[in-house]
Amino acid sequence: MAAGRAQRVAAGAAADAHVLAEDLVPDIVQGLRQHGAYRTTLDPRQPQRLVDVRWAALGAGRQLGRGVQVVMSRAVETREAPITVLVTFVAGPRPRSIPAQRQR
Repeated sequence: MAAGRAQRVAAGAAADAHVLAEDLVPDIVQGLRQHGAYRTTLDPRQPQRLVDVRWAALGAGRQLGRGVQVVMSRAVETREAPITVLVTFVAGPRPRSIPAQRQR
C-alpha cells in the first residue's frame, strides 16, 4: 500500500477465539486477492491468536505463490489496547530456488 493513498483493506474475523489458523487462510487469501491487504484487530490478552494469524498469513502466501509481510502494531499508551495485524504482499517476486549461500 502506498503511503498517503487511501486503499480498501479486507477486514478479518481473526479475533474470534474459536477460529483456527487453517480456517483463516481462505479469508486472508481473499483479502490479498481483492484488496492487496488483509487487516484484523486482536485482543493482546490472547497471544495464541497472534501466532495463529501469522501462520495463516504465511499459508496464504504459499497458496498464492507470493511472499507476504505480517506487521503487528499496537498502541503504546496501554497494554489493553488492541493489536492491529496487517498482511500485505512482499514487494518483488518470491525466489524460486534456494540462494547459493544457503545451499552449503
